[in-house]
Amino acid sequence: MRLPYIILGIILVLADCAVQKQEQAPAIMAVADITPSFVIPGIKERMLYLARQEWELFGRPEANYNLPSPALTYPSKATEGHETLPPFFSRIFMYWYAATDLPIIGYLGELRPWSGAFIVWLGRSAGVSESDLPSTVLHWDYIQYVMAGDSKRFISHPIGSYAPRPGDIICAPRGEVFIQSIHNYNNLKRGAYHCDLVVAKRPGELDVIGGNVLDAVSLAHIKLDSAGRVRSTKARPWLLAIEQRN
Repeated sequence: MRLPYIILGIILVLADCAVQKQEQAPAIMAVADITPSFVIPGIKERMLYLARQEWELFGRPEANYNLPSPALTYPSKATEGHETLPPFFSRIFMYWYAATDLPIIGYLGELRPWSGAFIVWLGRSAGVSESDLPSTVLHWDYIQYVMAGDSKRFISHPIGSYAPRPGDIICAPRGEVFIQSIHNYNNLKRGAYHCDLVVAKRPGELDVIGGNVLDAVSLAHIKLDSAGRVRSTKARPWLLAIEQRN
């Protein structure tokens, strides 16, 4: 009867394999303990990267509010992005449905304002939680949420008492009648707003990127006073800064 010897041989082979695996385990763990050679970007850095990425995709337009009629300027030979063109509408569609289930087309067949959806998409895509930035297509909804102190990542400031930095958000009311009805941070109320993400800062100037700025993802240059605070203008009567904490 050779069967018992065969079974014994199989058991010995399996035992030897188990011993070899145990001996190799420390080497495997040593490889897993290697420290990465680069720094993984945080949420704020990812928001800045995404904003610049979308601006590049739209052809790098810059909003010029110093003209009699505000207009966009593009680098030479750039593809001019516009919300109604298919490649760019697909991006807007993505921003919108990251923030809401409401239809993006209004009752009259118009494309609804999407600048609020753009800010929410930036935050959510970068890893900002719903508890820090609620999903909405209305800037006022997250402005009110932050002003109430319900966000751990964001905190609000009157525009004249805080010097914004990259990663922060600045907001202004829009619509002539609505603008005339509010005058300062303490007077803010529900209505139409526009907010941009600060992406760069230099002495005397901020660069901000926002969605639905003259129908594109656009960059604008915002003037600062000597203390680094935002100067309001007729085109953008800035009243609120939202600081983003790390």
